[in-house]
Amino acid sequence: LYSSEDSWMIVPNIKQNHYTIHGLQSGTRYVLIVKAINQAGSRSSEPVRLKTNSQPFKLDPKMAHKKLRLSNDFLAMEKEESSLKKSHTPERFSSTSSYGVAGNVFIDSGCHYWEVLLGACTWYAVGIAYKSAPKNEWSGKNSSSWVFSRCNNNFMVRHNGKDMLVEASLQLRRLGVLLNYDNNALSFYDAMNSQHLHTFEISYLLPVVPTFMIWNKSLMILSGLPVPDFADSSEGEVCISREHESPYTPGRKSCH
Repeated sequence: LYSSEDSWMIVPNIKQNHYTIHGLQSGTRYVLIVKAINQAGSRSSEPVRLKTNSQPFKLDPKMAHKKLRLSNDFLAMEKEESSLKKSHTPERFSSTSSYGVAGNVFIDSGCHYWEVLLGACTWYAVGIAYKSAPKNEWSGKNSSSWVFSRCNNNFMVRHNGKDMLVEASLQLRRLGVLLNYDNNALSFYDAMNSQHLHTFEISYLLPVVPTFMIWNKSLMILSGLPVPDFADSSEGEVCISREHESPYTPGRKSCH
């Protein structure tokens, strides 16, 4: 954009050799150039490339299922066998057979990366959804949500009620999620082994929220992370599923 006159920020009367730029967006790439101008002429610096960290978020207690216990810092979730005392609200996950919560942020631009520490959990679904996605059914069972899921020894991705098996290690303990809103993609990674697992290609229509479901044990999230090099380089490789060109097999018996 630096070829456009509109992209230049004019800062007069700089007295020192540094200047702080405010208002940068999270999860965004910038190319910065300093151009000095005086009566003798002008001269530009070499371009400097900058990536800002992803949007940080926590788990939203107002959306947590009644059988989920959240940690005091709202970064971990654990399934409870008995219902906790929580008031019913329209935004709260309410399925009788799945236990979900969403992040406390809606994302409508940029490139954002977070990780999920899976621990001993062997039954979960992690992904994103529109605000309009139903709260009384499993994530991925509708057209407004996309998830990566594990049920015991099976890994799969799910969207609009259709599952597709994905190859992943049974030792998967750290799941990376890359939401590239501007490039219409959602990718999942084995973060410990720098391995790409799957990419959805999505024509985003509305802001999306991170979602998390478990059926046993617990999960912890790490958000506001920089996009790792392995996710930067593998974006756009194979295993992309397009909504109009679906590789899913309808009717295959799902894990849940």
